[in-house]
Amino acid sequence: MSGYQPYNEFSSVSNNSGGGGFENSQGNGSRPATGGGGSQSTLMPVTIKQVLESKQMVQDGPFVIQNLELHHVVFVGVVRNVVDKTSNITLTIEDGTGQIDVRQWTADPTDIANANEQGEKQEGSYSSQISQMYQVGKYVKVFGALREFSGKKNVQYAVVKPIDSFNDVIAHHLSAMKCHAIANGSLQSPAYPNTDSTALSGSNQQPAQEQSLFVQDNSASDPKPALHKILEFCAAQCEGKDASNFAVHTKLIEQSLSISEADVKTYCQTLVDQGFIYPTFDDSSFFVL
Repeated sequence: MSGYQPYNEFSSVSNNSGGGGFENSQGNGSRPATGGGGSQSTLMPVTIKQVLESKQMVQDGPFVIQNLELHHVVFVGVVRNVVDKTSNITLTIEDGTGQIDVRQWTADPTDIANANEQGEKQEGSYSSQISQMYQVGKYVKVFGALREFSGKKNVQYAVVKPIDSFNDVIAHHLSAMKCHAIANGSLQSPAYPNTDSTALSGSNQQPAQEQSLFVQDNSASDPKPALHKILEFCAAQCEGKDASNFAVHTKLIEQSLSISEADVKTYCQTLVDQGFIYPTFDDSSFFVL
C-alpha cells in the first residue's frame, strides 16, 4: 500500500468531515436509492419461487411471502436462455424452484450504435457485447428491486453477476433458509452478521451462544473481528449518502482499516451474500442497506 495514493482524493467529502469513498457527480439513475433504513432498504436472499408467489397485501405495498417482506431481492440461478435485442438482453434464470426473465441494458458504445442503426430489427442479427457476457448453463447472481407489471413479476435495477464458485450457490440458499427461519420465529435474529457472532472480552475468548447457519469468524488477536469492522466502517461512510452517486470502494477500506486486499474482497462478498451491503458502480464499490 506504500505506493498507493490516498483514496480520499477521489471523494468530494473532506477528511475533516469524516467522509470517504467514491462519489459519482453525474449520478446513476439505474441504481435504487436507499432511504433512511427500515425494511425498504433490506436486500432479501430468496428463491425464484418465493419471488413468483409473493403477493402485495395492500396497493403499492411490499410483496410478502412466508412472513418475509420483499423490496430488494437477490437470488441465484442458471441461465437457461439469452434473447439478444442489441440495446438490451433478456435472461431467463432458473433455480430449481421456478424461472424468471431479467432484462439487462447495455452501456457498450458499439451495442448502442448498432441498436440505433438497426432500430427494432429481429433479434440475432447482431451479437451484442452484453449478450456475450452470459452463457446458457452458467450460474449467475441477480440483485434488484421487485416490481409487478400486468400481473408478471419483474426485477428492476437488475445487477447480474456471474458466479465462479458453486460455494456461492450453497451460501445463498443457506442465507435464504436463515431469513425464512428468522421471519417465522425458528431462529433468533443476530444484531450483526452471523459470521461475526463471536464475542471476545479481555484474554478470555468465549464465543457467544448464538444460532448460526454459518462458520464462525474467530479472531484471537482482535476483540472485534474484521467483518464487523468493515460493516461498521461502510455504515458510517454511507450514512446520509445517496446510493445513486456514492459508494465505499475496497481501496478505501484497505487503507482505513489496514486489511489486505484479498481479505477485504472476501469479507465484502460475505456481507453481500448475507444482505448487509450490495455492489453499486462496479464489483469493488458497495453501499450499505
